[in-house]
Amino acid sequence: MISTYIPYLDLQPHNNRFAQQDLKTFKEIHRTGRFIGGEWVNRFENTFASYCGVDHCIGTANGMDALTIILKAELALGKLPKNAKIVVPAHTYIATFLSVLHAGMQPIPVDVEELTITAQVLRQFHQNYDAIIAVDIYGRLVDDEVYAYAKEKSIPIYCDTAQSHGATSDTGVKSGNLARASAFSFYPTKNLGALGDAGAITTNDHDLAITCRKIANYGRESRFINNLVGVNSRLDPLQAGFLLNRLPQLDTDNQRRVAIASYYFKHLQNTKVSLHTLDFLKNNVVHVFPVYVDHRKGFVDHLDKEGIGTSVHYEVPPHQQKALQELNHLRFPVTEKLHRTEVSLPCHPLMTLEQLQKVVQAVNAY
Repeated sequence: MISTYIPYLDLQPHNNRFAQQDLKTFKEIHRTGRFIGGEWVNRFENTFASYCGVDHCIGTANGMDALTIILKAELALGKLPKNAKIVVPAHTYIATFLSVLHAGMQPIPVDVEELTITAQVLRQFHQNYDAIIAVDIYGRLVDDEVYAYAKEKSIPIYCDTAQSHGATSDTGVKSGNLARASAFSFYPTKNLGALGDAGAITTNDHDLAITCRKIANYGRESRFINNLVGVNSRLDPLQAGFLLNRLPQLDTDNQRRVAIASYYFKHLQNTKVSLHTLDFLKNNVVHVFPVYVDHRKGFVDHLDKEGIGTSVHYEVPPHQQKALQELNHLRFPVTEKLHRTEVSLPCHPLMTLEQLQKVVQAVNAY
């Protein structure tokens, strides 16, 4: 038995840093008796909007709901047609596709270049579509050129920011403030994670914000008046309070993630293990540090024997999933290779130098 096993991510010590604040938050919310909406949710929405540099933040129950609600709101506002065709990068988690489907729209997958969707990919894509969803995969922002292209062509663009909390563009604009609207997940493993499911929408559009808030709360105009077909997807006060406790630490944690990734780039040296170029670190908060190997199982088994946990993001791309059979005939070579060969190494703020050295030694010995 290996006594110094390095897990891919251990949430217990990560969250222990906030234990006293969390207990205080729980007691205060318990004392108030306000368990839906209220001051804690308002405080988080205002604080996170300010952090992202946007006018509006709307809390939701999770990140997938956030993206679905954005699209439903745009339909209600007449910004998107029924059955809208939405371009989505093939390289993403299936939740991005499911959001489009739950909004009654059609995901139109396109391949990525090295990692993300690019303006070059969009220029070469000649099928008709109504909007674009950019995805900040692994914590790296989609290039500014994608937003410039969408603006040039007057195409609505939204962003799945579920992995890019706190990332900043070349022009100093934060994740959540680059698209017409963005959808955040605060799943516990995220760079900014709650202690359960939670999500948020950020936007600078007043009408879109109002409509998203209505749809997330049963489509309510007021307590007994419902003028939209809505859902029940609200950020609860307890999760809002936990997120408020963690938000001040986010930038420091992100800097540590980037430092760990930089260490990997400097010290990983194995011809059997491929890395992205150093450009990977540009505009990136490194939610995931990926490496690529032709024989994934053998590599994962080797690291496990060396006492190192790993993860995979993700084994099967959305267009090959049984749930999306209508897309199974499509082929996206770059995406499929990424999903077939990717392994995620430990990369979190609490990693020690000793742990980093052990991971590097084990990878280089493969």
